[in-house]
Amino acid sequence: MRRAMSLWLPTWATDLVRHRLRPVEAAPAEGPARLPRGGGQRRSGLRSGGPRTAILLTQRQRGREVIARRCAVAAACGVGLGMDLAHARSLLPARVVAHVEEHRPQREAEDLRRLACWLVRYSPFVAVDSPDGVLLDATGLARLYPKAGESGLARAIGCELLRRGFAVRIAIAPTYGCAQAVVRGGSGPLLFVPTGGERAALAALPVEVLRLDAALHDALCEVGLTEIGRLLDVPRASLAAQFGEGLQRRLDRALGLLPETIETVRPEPPPRAELIFDGPTDRAESIEAATRDVLSELLLNVQSRGRCVRRLDLELRHPYGVRTARRVQLHRASRSIRHWWTMVRAALERVDLQAGVEGVALTATDITSIEERQGSFGDFGEQGESGFDDASWAETIDTLVSHFGADNVLRFEPVESHVPQRAFRAVSMSGPAAGEPVSRAALATSVTAAARPTRLFARPLRASVTLQAPDGPILQVCWNGRSQGVIACRGPERIGDEWWRRQCAAEEVRRLDQDYFAVQTEEGAWLWLVRIVATDRWFVQGDWA
Repeated sequence: MRRAMSLWLPTWATDLVRHRLRPVEAAPAEGPARLPRGGGQRRSGLRSGGPRTAILLTQRQRGREVIARRCAVAAACGVGLGMDLAHARSLLPARVVAHVEEHRPQREAEDLRRLACWLVRYSPFVAVDSPDGVLLDATGLARLYPKAGESGLARAIGCELLRRGFAVRIAIAPTYGCAQAVVRGGSGPLLFVPTGGERAALAALPVEVLRLDAALHDALCEVGLTEIGRLLDVPRASLAAQFGEGLQRRLDRALGLLPETIETVRPEPPPRAELIFDGPTDRAESIEAATRDVLSELLLNVQSRGRCVRRLDLELRHPYGVRTARRVQLHRASRSIRHWWTMVRAALERVDLQAGVEGVALTATDITSIEERQGSFGDFGEQGESGFDDASWAETIDTLVSHFGADNVLRFEPVESHVPQRAFRAVSMSGPAAGEPVSRAALATSVTAAARPTRLFARPLRASVTLQAPDGPILQVCWNGRSQGVIACRGPERIGDEWWRRQCAAEEVRRLDQDYFAVQTEEGAWLWLVRIVATDRWFVQGDWA
């Protein structure tokens, strides 16, 4: 039996603007919003978070700037469609900041089509339901969620869209027309209409959900036909004679009396370039030359679309139908032929070419828009954020990872802790975020501005010291089997442990307060000594290189 799904994005236009202003690549700290588990028309406690910013999209009408779209925050403040911008601003309280932009329906339509192409991962038949909806063929998809059925499918789609910052309502019904009407006229984020229940689900809904043209809607309201149930009670001949055949056909499709068709989207295939040889060859220089030509053709094709590539799939065709596949991935998308060729050639070196190669193919399986950044102006004394080119940093990381492996290339990132041993942590270069340099702003907010050694020992080394007084200065230090005199001493610096770790029942050893000293030995080396206050034991924690 046919099952149709309708997705309605009531604040699609403003959610796109908010997504651009504040990208939601990751879920909020409190976790992604959850849709209710039950079906029917129950209300959920779902609440939208985010900053108190009212997004207003305007358009020009007869010399006036009026509101074409507004977000939920603005709607809650009383801002309505068609209202003058000045009037809308006056309704916003002082704690709400207004963000005003021009309404661009063409861009919203393009983004909606991209969303429909993305939803192909859930259903093979997806269509755009302009201006703020998407239709999916849900027939047979419930078996993919054996425990939750259709509700599991709807929750999977809804939670993913909510995580990305888009408000959504979902309805599943036997027909597309019924699902379209129920999702816009029902209550609750998830709505389900059983097979055969189309008439009962539509009866109490207003005629607005049928999305009729303004003239037909006004004509129906003039005679009191404000609900779909009243339309269904009117004899078919009278309804068609007075309001036209179009209204009757729309009702018949919603009730399943007439067949429905949707114009499904076809995702654009990923850019691909290939070269087939006249015969097999095992000459490495010939294979490399052919691969570089294919790579240049592919990247020029991607650049012509205003995109750059983050992942390439390399395929080598051998005799007798044997194929070798290699995946090359960057930490940051690039359109540099030089850098991509460095990575692809490293992948070719790990392929056995003795069996011969008959063809080379490259597919860009992960492409993204080109991110243009304003450069710095050295002549005016302006310094960049990170002090070096981010693209060069990413290329360096990619080269190191290709030679040594992601798990063998580590970087250190700051951790919000005042304890020196926990102020940084090692991060593997296996993820895309690991390839981004740490900004100065992040360092300033998470790193304490204090003199710290360039090297901290993984395990502190036991030492014994000679003090001039109980609190210093230090006159002599003996560690690693050697006794050295001290010519300079700074300290002590008292650093206490995190109080929340002391109360943790899982902590095996209770951390105590420690005093730190920076000393210079007779040999010129600077050591960082630590004294456990409670036990008066001394250790060498690190040194300055």
